[in-house]
Amino acid sequence: MSNDVVPRLRSIAKSEVPRPDNAYLWAAVAVVINPCLNAILIGKRTINPEDPWSGDAAFPGGRFKPGRDKDLVETAIREAREEVGLDLVNDAELLGILEPFSPSNAPNIKVVPVLFALRNCNAPLSINRAELSKAFWLRIDEIPKYVNSSVNIKGLNRPAIIIENTVIWGMTYRILRKILKEAFGIVLPRDPRDVD
Repeated sequence: MSNDVVPRLRSIAKSEVPRPDNAYLWAAVAVVINPCLNAILIGKRTINPEDPWSGDAAFPGGRFKPGRDKDLVETAIREAREEVGLDLVNDAELLGILEPFSPSNAPNIKVVPVLFALRNCNAPLSINRAELSKAFWLRIDEIPKYVNSSVNIKGLNRPAIIIENTVIWGMTYRILRKILKEAFGIVLPRDPRDVD
């Protein structure tokens, strides 16, 4: 798979970046691929009672900051630098973006996944413990063995990817599911919010 990871991801990405408007709160996540490992970077958010996604698995990301971020790609680059210490400008190639997603508990937020492929497969991670309790590389071809089609999360049964003490569900699961299905033909169980 390693020789075709980047072209497969590029084939599903779009180049036109949405311009944030006032109709929604805008955010971006950096979906970082390590082509040498055939893996995607996943973080686990630090426990914080003020954070509605506290303890959840997530891609590095956050809110668009007008005046600081030129666009949503810059948001993803800034957040990856702040959360995991990656310099995506110098150490990665921008592959494009996916259509925006919204968290089920915040439909007023539009989150744009921005796809990057590392040029330096050995780029070190420097985890900001205020943001993430850990970050790890999740091998694409191993994801199906970690899938549970019905996990009770916050009172609802949903599909999730469970690796040790990390549960990937909700919007992060939906983004991964789209990437795996469209780029690699790996079909994971549908989340109730999926439109296909």
